[in-house]
Amino acid sequence: MATELQRSLPLIQQEWDHCADVKYQHMHVQGVPVCLVFINGLIDQNSAQRGIMEPLTEYDEEPVTISGLKDALRSMTVQCETKLLSIHQAIADGKVVILVDGQPESLLVDVNQFPGRAVEISQNEPTIQGPQEAFIESIQANLALIRKFLHTPKLKVETQRLGTESNIQMAMVYIAGIVKPSLVDEARKRIARIHIDGMVSSNQIREMIGDAPLSPFRMTENTERPDRAVAGLLQGRICFVIHGTPGAVMVPTVFVAGLISAEDYYSHYMTAVPLRILRHAMYWASLLLPSLYIALLSYNQDLIPTPLLISLEAQHEGIPFPTVIEALGMQTAFEALREAGLRLPRAIGQSVSIVGALIIGDAAVNANIVSPGMVIVVAAAGVASYTIPSQDLVNTNRLLQFPFMIAASLLGLYGIVALGLMMITHMVSLRSFGVPYMAPLAPFSWPEMRDTLFRAPWWAMNKRPSVYEPIDSTRSSTPRPTPPSGDAT
Repeated sequence: MATELQRSLPLIQQEWDHCADVKYQHMHVQGVPVCLVFINGLIDQNSAQRGIMEPLTEYDEEPVTISGLKDALRSMTVQCETKLLSIHQAIADGKVVILVDGQPESLLVDVNQFPGRAVEISQNEPTIQGPQEAFIESIQANLALIRKFLHTPKLKVETQRLGTESNIQMAMVYIAGIVKPSLVDEARKRIARIHIDGMVSSNQIREMIGDAPLSPFRMTENTERPDRAVAGLLQGRICFVIHGTPGAVMVPTVFVAGLISAEDYYSHYMTAVPLRILRHAMYWASLLLPSLYIALLSYNQDLIPTPLLISLEAQHEGIPFPTVIEALGMQTAFEALREAGLRLPRAIGQSVSIVGALIIGDAAVNANIVSPGMVIVVAAAGVASYTIPSQDLVNTNRLLQFPFMIAASLLGLYGIVALGLMMITHMVSLRSFGVPYMAPLAPFSWPEMRDTLFRAPWWAMNKRPSVYEPIDSTRSSTPRPTPPSGDAT
């Protein structure tokens, strides 16, 4: 007659057939057959030895029961389970499954240790001041980094599995009492609509839950900084943390959020204001500089001062291509160099991109393929794009530069204005989880401007952004600091 262990173990072995990294360790506890099932490489071997193997070998109670074994493993996180599907999931999650002959229940011991890197400095959102920690690929570590800033039970974490094959864990994080309840309900509905075989990146979630899927502007915000995620939560937003992704996705989002750097909040507000204005100017410069150059040289030469026009025309003597072809070629070469710098090993990528730009630009000018002015304009647009904190906005500008250059070559400044009005109209029509994408610029709200184009001092930012409709709109009641009326004693 087959024993309980002889019936359940073959079912597990059948499901995990041809899985060489799944290990089956047989032993006897007080003469009772016991089998430990785990995936080699996903568990902490030292914890398994001290917390599981040693207590089992020293177990001396009779009869051997699940409750007795659970007490013996009291130093570990242990669950009892009877469902085979849950046992399979536990094995995949890096837990040790203990099968005991004669017992219908199995013990699931949490000793998982997924391979991964330690918390490091942010690579894409660096700051001189402020925290230097960044999200990593572990969802447990990322949630801990968020809780490191928010020591409150109001911080809610709802987890679920995504992907029929990957079963990746995803956490929805928000602060109860601040976030709008209907926003949480809408986020739950959009996550519930996701049906996919495997979830390997946060971008999949961003594309599946975001509004305006055909727009080049992203309706979700991505960050790899825990302090930025916490700042979003305190505004009444929601964060999604996905296991295996070194970042968090925040919803809703607005356009101006992409031009705000974490550095702004760690420096004096008087220095942050001109830097923010500079970023806004550089955003439009990176988008429009090449097209403006084309329009002014091809159609609107009367707007250029005569000495400058003579100089520019002299530069174009002997160049066989129209200005638009010259600009498109240089912009394409610049994008190729930027892409090559990203794909090459970090030790040589930056050097290759800089040297390549210098050599190619100088050679193209000497060969009379492009003019020096065109090289300056394209390089200036590229430098301007590097001031934009959001990589999503940078990529959107890289895409939109080409339609603007073509419009400038066809209609001059009229083409730029017409396409610009179409783009702004499109941006004003966008919504991110019901929030206007261009808020607080459109619809305009003067009280909200204290943290958009400008950065007011902390004592003046006493209200949360009303655009997110937080339940508790009060951020601070601290009055404006005043000096003492008399000499300090």
